[in-house]
Amino acid sequence: MKRINKGRAFRQAGFTLMELLIVIGVLGILAAGLLAAIDPFEQLKKARDTNNRSAAIEFLGSSQRYYATHGYLPWYKMTGAAYDCLTTVAPLRTADTTSPWAAVAVSKSGGSGDTVMKTCIDSTLLVDGEIKTTFFEGLATTLYITSGSPTKVMVCFPPEGKSNLADESSKYVYNSTNKEVSLVACTAADKTAGNCLQCFE
Repeated sequence: MKRINKGRAFRQAGFTLMELLIVIGVLGILAAGLLAAIDPFEQLKKARDTNNRSAAIEFLGSSQRYYATHGYLPWYKMTGAAYDCLTTVAPLRTADTTSPWAAVAVSKSGGSGDTVMKTCIDSTLLVDGEIKTTFFEGLATTLYITSGSPTKVMVCFPPEGKSNLADESSKYVYNSTNKEVSLVACTAADKTAGNCLQCFE
């Protein structure tokens, strides 16, 4: 295309096909490098871990508030308790101050091991208003609750993200066969197998 300006002809500047292909190629290489640096799957894992960490801390706080109000944890019934969790979550009362601690799993899916614990939680923490009715719907993982004494509770979850697996609070191992949380260092094999837990107490 030509443009006339004061009697002189100017050629309209533009990009050739080769120039456009080079620019697209360079942009593609930059985008691939950026994706490799950001690692979107790792970011998704970190986001899920943040949600799961919040749920674990929320459950821990609700248990501690329940203890402050009643003088006992939900799975340690005292005189006058509204609901008897003693028969349903007996493993939590294992008198053990060292490793391993018996653990009861709670998840959104509601497997066979979860049902009795959920009933206990619904009848104590939920009734007292310490957790919301939608608490389990927002749960994206399994929480492992351990106690071992009438005054102590620990809540754990299995982290997915590399940074959370490397976190110093991701140090305990869950034994699914014995349903126990072992207070031992988390090895690389445990992390790969998904048996490493991040715990709060």
